[in-house]
Amino acid sequence: MIQRKQTLFLLAVAILSGIQYCLPFQKVTSSETSWPVCLMPGCSPEINSNIYFPMVLNTLVLILSILIIFLYKNRVLQFKLTNLTILFNVVIIGLFFLLDFVVIEAGRTISFQFGAFLPVISIVFAYLASHFIKKDEQLVRSADRIR
Repeated sequence: MIQRKQTLFLLAVAILSGIQYCLPFQKVTSSETSWPVCLMPGCSPEINSNIYFPMVLNTLVLILSILIIFLYKNRVLQFKLTNLTILFNVVIIGLFFLLDFVVIEAGRTISFQFGAFLPVISIVFAYLASHFIKKDEQLVRSADRIR
């Protein structure tokens, strides 16, 4: 049901999760070179095993947000899964900033790029979708009471 507001917000979450793979979220600067770090394998010259967990969580957010769109008949489950995507995005943000402390070596500095803040926008869209799903459920329950 594409005409519902929450569907559009969940579609925006899915698009942002897809864009998250291509955009770098950190820029590591060494004494002589600098390179971006993104979730897509092969994006940075030094592959760090610490990006696999955020990559898996981002994939879960992408799959869940698309799945939630098609669960429009079960609003309670849709509400719970939307809140789960919010939780996954919070964990992704925490892992991005945790990588700052794990990856740092002597002589390297790390600066955050725009990709590190995409999950924040995704959280806002997921919250709005959750809000409208809850509103729909309250509307259906109130209509059932009137009968």
